[in-house]
Amino acid sequence: MTQKTVEAAAERFQAAGLGHATWEEALDGLAVVTGSTGAQLIGLGCEATVPFNVMTGVPPATGRDFLAAGGGDPAINSRVRIGMRAAELEVLDESAFTTATDMRLSPEYADWIRTYDMHHTCLTNLVKEPERNAGLALLRSRRQGNVSQEQKRAFAVLAAHARGAVRTQMALEAQGSQLLAGALEAVRATAYFCDVDGRVRGMTASAEALLSDGDVLRLRKGRLTTACEADRHGLETALRAALEGGPPAYAVAARRLHSDERLFIEAAPLPSSSAPGFGPRALIIVHGPGVDETRVAVAAGSLYGLSASEAAIAAQLAAGRSPAAIAHERRVSLGTVRTQVRRIYEKVGVASQLELAARMPKL
Repeated sequence: MTQKTVEAAAERFQAAGLGHATWEEALDGLAVVTGSTGAQLIGLGCEATVPFNVMTGVPPATGRDFLAAGGGDPAINSRVRIGMRAAELEVLDESAFTTATDMRLSPEYADWIRTYDMHHTCLTNLVKEPERNAGLALLRSRRQGNVSQEQKRAFAVLAAHARGAVRTQMALEAQGSQLLAGALEAVRATAYFCDVDGRVRGMTASAEALLSDGDVLRLRKGRLTTACEADRHGLETALRAALEGGPPAYAVAARRLHSDERLFIEAAPLPSSSAPGFGPRALIIVHGPGVDETRVAVAAGSLYGLSASEAAIAAQLAAGRSPAAIAHERRVSLGTVRTQVRRIYEKVGVASQLELAARMPKL
């Protein structure tokens, strides 16, 4: 360990936060400096969930088996339980944990430690928030033993750089989410942004209004669910597929309570880096009756110079509604609608509702 190697490892963390290097490269640098088998960057959420878990210097199956053995569960793993209570950047080594007791109480966790020789660690919290933590840890074998004081000091120095990198990436993710939300707000989309845990991290104004109504979608422990029990599975399946990086999927239509109206929900994956992964990872868009008409009206108004009222009526006519139905819906006289229809025909240059439908924008 030299000042030069520590500085190089710090630079790797800084580059990872900006997306100029991978987190695996940064963690490898930390492991080399501290003489450890590998290093770990882990996210811990509510209900013992693990939004992300990056391990280096170990077989690919290590992380998967860690989760399968309950390694992310505070009730099983004292490194998680005690570690989560520590302050940000407070460094704890293996002497702070009750790993021997954990192994005795959980045979699966004990098998994982023995199989992958994870007998010692040194860890800290990089970020602590009410529903999520990001932690940094060293992966050390029985032969390597607990960290020395020099290794512990080096870990503390690099943990500060890792924390800055995580904060940087979180800020960039938030900025990207705000830009996306603004774009969707501009086209009046009803959209929700969900993190890797499926929790809603942001939404457009119309999406918030839909939740307030509570007759189509609701929030349960921060996650979207349908008001109608029969539609719940479809939404959960579509969201899960999106979070796993699959193609956009349509959920089963979500019904309004006490109504025959149905809305359709689309779930699509959002680009992401491997870690820290606290930003939105899936986009939920709700399509309902009238959404396309609104877009058609905006486009038609711009294309043919229609007033806002004329554009709305033109979109309704193109959708097949009769002047009488439009008058009833808008609560105006049939004569008023017919007068507006004539003006619409003149501006668009058509003579019938069928011709109007053919000339209207297709969105």
